[in-house]
Amino acid sequence: RTMGAFMRSNKEMSEDSIMMKVMRDMNLSKLVDEDEPLFLSLIDDLFPSLVLPTVGYPELEACIAEKVSDMGLVNHPPWNLKVIQLYETQRVRHGMMTLGPSGAGKTMCIYALMKSMTQMGQPHREMRMNPKAITAPQMFGRLDVSTNDWTDGIFSTLWRKTLKKKKVPTATLR
Repeated sequence: RTMGAFMRSNKEMSEDSIMMKVMRDMNLSKLVDEDEPLFLSLIDDLFPSLVLPTVGYPELEACIAEKVSDMGLVNHPPWNLKVIQLYETQRVRHGMMTLGPSGAGKTMCIYALMKSMTQMGQPHREMRMNPKAITAPQMFGRLDVSTNDWTDGIFSTLWRKTLKKKKVPTATLR
């Protein structure tokens, strides 16, 4: 589905380039740092003569720099890259988790991205859940095998409510 949508919106790119980009973008965000080089090596082996151009987000990058300054944080290029990666991930995923040790900047990364997207006029919404506080069936839903009835979990209920609200204004952070 993602590849088809990307093909329709990028008719000038070759099918190989689109396939490589979608495979990379859809899977890279799921990997731990140690597995990234191996995955990129596999992609290079599948598409040996193909080099994708680096995608830049000049408007987003300028907004991030401004918001980082407004938040009283240090404008550190590797951290800004994490904000860009979070942006790219949320473009292809309907939900995501940020992982890392305390004090690594996960919350500030999310806030910087949301404030930047607000400034750019891009709609977004944050809904936080603690997956450790509930069971998987409570989070995602469950199927009663005897009646074949589906019971929505918290995540699917929130997702349905979000989709029903077609005219949700851009979320803002105070």
